[in-house]
Amino acid sequence: MKYILTILTFFFIENLLAAQTRTDTLSVRLELERIFDRDQKTRATGDSVAFMGLIDSINQVRVKAIIQKYGWPGISFVGKKANQAVFLVIQHSPLVVMMEFIEPFRKSVAAGESKPTDLALMEDRILMRMGKPQKYGSQVRTNKISGLDEFYPIEDEIHVNERRKKIGLEPLEEYAKRFGMTYELPKK
Repeated sequence: MKYILTILTFFFIENLLAAQTRTDTLSVRLELERIFDRDQKTRATGDSVAFMGLIDSINQVRVKAIIQKYGWPGISFVGKKANQAVFLVIQHSPLVVMMEFIEPFRKSVAAGESKPTDLALMEDRILMRMGKPQKYGSQVRTNKISGLDEFYPIEDEIHVNERRKKIGLEPLEEYAKRFGMTYELPKK
C-alpha cells in the first residue's frame, strides 16, 4: 500500500509540474501577444504616441525578464505572434539592449525558432546606430538636404539583393516602393 501511495504521489506531482509548465507557456504567449498589440497599436494608429517611450520601456522590462528566464522565446514555445513581439520590443530598444540580446536571437534563428528576416532588420538597425553601413538595406532615413527618404548607406550595395534573397527578403527595388521610393542598384 505504501508503495502504491508513493507511486500515486509521484504521478500526481509529475502531472502537476507538467500542467504548470503548460500554463507558464500559455501565460508567456498571452503576455507577449498583448505586448505585441500594445507596441504595434502605438506605431500603426498613432494611439498614445506621446507615451511611446514609456510604453516601450514597460514592454522592454517584461520582455527582458522573459528572455532572461526562458532564453529567446522561439516559435515552438510561444507561437509566431509572441515571437515577433520579442523581436519588435528588442528592436525598439536602445542600442545597448539590442547588443545584449542579439546573440540569443541569432541562436534562435539558427535553430529555426525565429525568422531570419527579423534578424536582418535588427542587425541593420544595430549597424546603423553604430554609424556603420547596413548589410540588408532595411533601414531608411530622411535626407536632411532634399527631405526625401533614402536608404541608410549599404555595405557592398551591388550584392545587397543576393544577401536579401538568401534570407527571404524581397529585392531592394520592391522594398523601396513601400516607402514611395524609386531605387536602382548601382552598376558594377
